Amino acid sequence: MKTLLPFVLVLVSLTSRADNTRYHFFVQFHDKELNYVNFDEPETYLSQRCIDRRKRLNIPIDSLDLPVTASYVENIKKPSIQVRYVSKWLNGAVISTSSKDTAYRLKIKFYVDDVVYLGKTVEKTNKTGRQSLSNDLSLTKEHYGDGYKQLEMLNGPQLHNQGYKGNGVLIAVFDAGFKRLNGLSLFRHLAENNRLVYTYDVVDLESDVYDDDDHGLHVMGCMAAYQKSKMIGSAPEASYALFRTEAAQYENWLEELNWVRAAEMADSMGVDIINSSLGYNTFDEDVLNHRHEDLDGKTTFISRGASTAGDKGILVVNSAGNDGNKDWGKLDFPADVENILVVGAVDMNLEVPAFSSPGPTADFRIKPDIAALGRRTTIATTYGVGTGNGTSYSCPIVAGLMACLWEANPQLTAERLRLIAIQSAHMSLEPDNAAGHGLPDFNLALVMTGKHSDFNYANSSVIGLTEPAYNTTEIVTLYTPNQKHVQARLNLPKRFLFFRYKKTKWLDEKEVGPEGFTKFMLPLYNIPSGKSVELEFLQRQADGKFETFEVRSGTMR
Repeated sequence: MKTLLPFVLVLVSLTSRADNTRYHFFVQFHDKELNYVNFDEPETYLSQRCIDRRKRLNIPIDSLDLPVTASYVENIKKPSIQVRYVSKWLNGAVISTSSKDTAYRLKIKFYVDDVVYLGKTVEKTNKTGRQSLSNDLSLTKEHYGDGYKQLEMLNGPQLHNQGYKGNGVLIAVFDAGFKRLNGLSLFRHLAENNRLVYTYDVVDLESDVYDDDDHGLHVMGCMAAYQKSKMIGSAPEASYALFRTEAAQYENWLEELNWVRAAEMADSMGVDIINSSLGYNTFDEDVLNHRHEDLDGKTTFISRGASTAGDKGILVVNSAGNDGNKDWGKLDFPADVENILVVGAVDMNLEVPAFSSPGPTADFRIKPDIAALGRRTTIATTYGVGTGNGTSYSCPIVAGLMACLWEANPQLTAERLRLIAIQSAHMSLEPDNAAGHGLPDFNLALVMTGKHSDFNYANSSVIGLTEPAYNTTEIVTLYTPNQKHVQARLNLPKRFLFFRYKKTKWLDEKEVGPEGFTKFMLPLYNIPSGKSVELEFLQRQADGKFETFEVRSGTMR
């Protein structure tokens, strides 16, 4: 008897584990007939905020907005089949069942075009609890705490100081969970000002998003945190809808469909921006793995969903991925989509970390589009403020500042804002597939939209702002609409006996962009604090020679 007991226990354990396995499928419907709704009554299937956004941006309501035919959904429901949710954009239903054969038998129905396997999961036990979670903003550098530099690299604080902090903009955040966010002082202002408007867990089909993974908490810190002298995010006055779409315990196509479902919900409620610090390439089952040739922006479920969200007027901001130094070695999906804003990572020296996923796409488009700080980024944690690495964190920094820019220019379309961010970036004339077009300058972007900015782009006193202890590169923007070619020289004043002279440490020549702006990266390596430096700007003459037209001097701090 003693020898049999362990054997019996093993059998019981194996049987229990098998009974908990669920297989997930996408059931593709043939059409949207018999749903008894029409384009003339959008208020029956879209929120008023969504309808208003479509009207403001001149985006028509089309067949993708119509709900899935309810009778089709009802007809596939069985005791053995759980309909998790439907997708109106993809015109189908995501189902779960304990038997693959049960799902595949749905193919015989006349209104079903296909049944696609998404992967399997092992169900877990139920969870408990959630609770609900203020805002006075006259901000100085000290108020931002350790999070100042990651915003200052993009001229984000200048947007805040001009009154643009994301107010009136609704951001949906798709992630793996927002553990303890509702109990942290960094986010108390969201509840106190009714800025946390919605939560939904698409994985577990419930409203609680605060008891799973903490990755979304890290991400939210980059955007939504507000506690003076500790951390202030890029859009502290925006409103937020939190969606859990990613399950950390498994990897399969179901998560991509969760993403699409959340995007449809976000669109229906009138969301302006989606921040997605998520990406997919390989899965638990090799048969589901994507291929590099699929990086065309229209093959995978998640890429199709992201593209549709962009078509609907939502600005989708997605991380490039952290697979640059892994076997995959490329962009993650949906970072291959053309009409979304894809963000890579740089460090404090504007170097691209090895982990930041590079492009190009399968059809040779430049991706990522832009970059922001993704190494030693200041983030929110369950214990307060910390640091982390990844494009997951460069992405929300940008998404929040895009919300501030949209607050300043609500009449602009998502695509126009996306292009402005790209055009404002410091490598906009010389992009690559590591950092894309480089670091966007949101104060410059504000100027490019026609809004007034207090920043003087001919003033290169930025030299004096460098802190060599942790940064060795600065970006200087020059506004020269009447020039075509500009040369910049970084000179060090020298003296030998009675003679004064200049030693040129660095020079670069740029073609002036179509908006009249030129950007230079100054390599301020090994220049000690207190050292005098001179930045000299020269313009090309008709004979090809350069003549100085402006000189700015400063002292290294």
